[in-house]
Formats: sequence, C-alpha cells, structure tokens
Amino acid sequence: MTNSPARALPPFDHVKADVILRSSDGVDFRVFRLFLSLASPSFETLFDLPQPSEKDMGIKDGFPVIPVSEGSKTLDSLLRFCYPCTLAEEPVIEDFREVTNVLDAAKKIFS
Repeated sequence: MTNSPARALPPFDHVKADVILRSSDGVDFRVFRLFLSLASPSFETLFDLPQPSEKDMGIKDGFPVIPVSEGSKTLDSLLRFCYPCTLAEEPVIEDFREVTNVLDAAKKIFS
C-alpha cells in the first residue's frame, strides 16, 4: 500500500489549477500560478525559473508538483492570504505556534 498525497480542501483543489504545491506532510494544494505570482515576487520568480524536465520533476495529473517545507495547516493559511478574498475565506489560526509558522513562511515567500 502506498501513501498517496491527500488533496487540500477548497479552494485549493480546483481542477483547472495549473500547479500543485505539496506540503511537507503530503497534502497537494492545486493552485493558480497567477494568483500566487501577483501576491509575491518570490512565487513569480519560482514559476519563471527554468523547470526540470518532466522525467526529473514530479508530475501529477499533468501538472508540476513543487514540494514545499511547510506543513499543510501553515500552507493553507498562507495561501488564503495570497488568494482573492472572493475565492478563499480568511484563515483560521487557533494557536500562537501556528501564527509563528505562518509568519515564518510569509517571511520566506514575501521577502
């Protein structure tokens, strides 16, 4: 039995998304490059870099899979800040440790 990555909750499970961010705990976030590129120059740079060939890069359902070091809860919260408010509800952050995790991730992405 293999451990397939879990699928993120809406809005990060859209079938028309064009890239998959895989959290460190194995959750796939199907996201739109445009939204993330507009939110952060770091994402724009990441997507503009030459990509490895399909055989060297993880591909799932025809989309590139980009592994990230953040866990799914942190990544979900961070992405909710990047997505237009009409598509994503505000993140629910319930404890101080999660606040610091999201802030650390934001510093990496937005600096």
